[in-house]
Amino acid sequence: MMGDDLNKPDASLKNDITITAEELAKKNKELQAEIVERKRAEEELRKLYRAIEQSSSTIVITNNWGIIEYVNPKFTQLTGYRPEEVIGKNPRILKPDNVSSEEFRQLWQTITAGREWRGEFCNRKKNGELYWEFASISAVKNSEGVITHFVAVKEDITERKRAEEERNKHIKELEDFMSYSTTMNDATTEDAVFKHMVLALRKYFDPDIVAAIMLDRERNMLYVPIIDPPVPVNELVRNEVILDPALCRVIKTGKECFIKDITKDASCECVVRKNEEVGYLCIPLIAGGITFGIVMLIKKDIRCWDDEKTHRLISNYVGLTALSLHRLELLDIAKHRNITDELTGVYNRRFFNEILDKQLILAKRRNEHVSLLILDLDHFKNLNDAYGNRVGDRLLQQIARVLSDSVSKSDIVAWYGGEEFAIIMPTLFATKAIVKADAIRRIIEATDFDDIVSGQTLKITISIGIASYPEHGTEQETLIKLANKALHKAKEEGRNRVESL
Repeated sequence: MMGDDLNKPDASLKNDITITAEELAKKNKELQAEIVERKRAEEELRKLYRAIEQSSSTIVITNNWGIIEYVNPKFTQLTGYRPEEVIGKNPRILKPDNVSSEEFRQLWQTITAGREWRGEFCNRKKNGELYWEFASISAVKNSEGVITHFVAVKEDITERKRAEEERNKHIKELEDFMSYSTTMNDATTEDAVFKHMVLALRKYFDPDIVAAIMLDRERNMLYVPIIDPPVPVNELVRNEVILDPALCRVIKTGKECFIKDITKDASCECVVRKNEEVGYLCIPLIAGGITFGIVMLIKKDIRCWDDEKTHRLISNYVGLTALSLHRLELLDIAKHRNITDELTGVYNRRFFNEILDKQLILAKRRNEHVSLLILDLDHFKNLNDAYGNRVGDRLLQQIARVLSDSVSKSDIVAWYGGEEFAIIMPTLFATKAIVKADAIRRIIEATDFDDIVSGQTLKITISIGIASYPEHGTEQETLIKLANKALHKAKEEGRNRVESL
């Protein structure tokens, strides 16, 4: 019996083996699932790694002390630092010397508190070149919520910043130029014009010496109203040239002269300082088609002016100076010559012809427009016949005042003869001139002339004819003829209207 029992399998042992096999199958299934999941996770990690490695953004990973543990290839491409040169170091190695550490302290306080930091900062490449980045820096936490690392994703925005700076610089230049234009327009003396000019040129272009050399056309010689800082004239300009302006290349040609090195380049005959290592820039003062002076700028380091944009900007400042001086000259002429009409107080016919000729010369030189308005009081003869010439004269005086108050500062109002006035509108093309002319017509129509005839209010209308350069003609006689023709058309069409051929 005992032998038979030994040969029989133990039932409990069989059950144990069966359970173990099931467990093994289950374990194997779980292991296979774990392997699949691990492979999936590894593939995800590989994808993430490839994405980081191939990212067009700079990616930097540091430990929780801010020490660099990883940088992607874009970092090396942008900064020039190889991974082994930065791993184990603080990102502050990229910080330029002139950037305050306060920004980095604020950044560190933000990310160590678990918050994301976003912003821009300037860094320095390995070769010393500065660049701008926009960065997003976040904390990486473990399952217990403890910060273990920081990840910075950064975009190179150097070109964008450069474009913004260039745009802001351009806007500032325009604002400064407009301010200078206003200042020059308000200047009432030649001394004031030169003072403002020197201040502006020094502020924006930093010359060592600024000088204005003017042509006295009556005596046909040069004079120097300002040199800053002051030096004797004979140390700047040769005396022979002072006495004979034709020797000056810029006065003779009306073209600027730029000499980078006075000891090497073919400098002007008028310049004295031929043995000094300096350069200079001479820009003509031109207005009304006439060169009447020069602005000279001298500088040892001439490279800061050696580009077309700077030349153009300097020329613009000098051009405004020329216009201001020309305006003062015209005002001076108005004071010393009989160029105003005694009755109406506006410019007379002779000055009108002179200034229209100059404006056309200027417009041709600058490729600009000029518009001419000739206007006539409607039914003026009837008023004269009814009330007499004294009433007619008082009406002309009031009309002249209304016209002067209704135009721009650059516009020129003149008495043309009889009951006619003329208005010159520089830089204005025909379409815009029609709009301004109609506004003037409506102002006259809406004005009550109360102080002309006792106890009565007179209502007056005007007709206006317009001709513009170069749309309708290029010569003074042609424009006057066509403006008069347009005026007659306005009369024939019923008066109180504006016409342009």
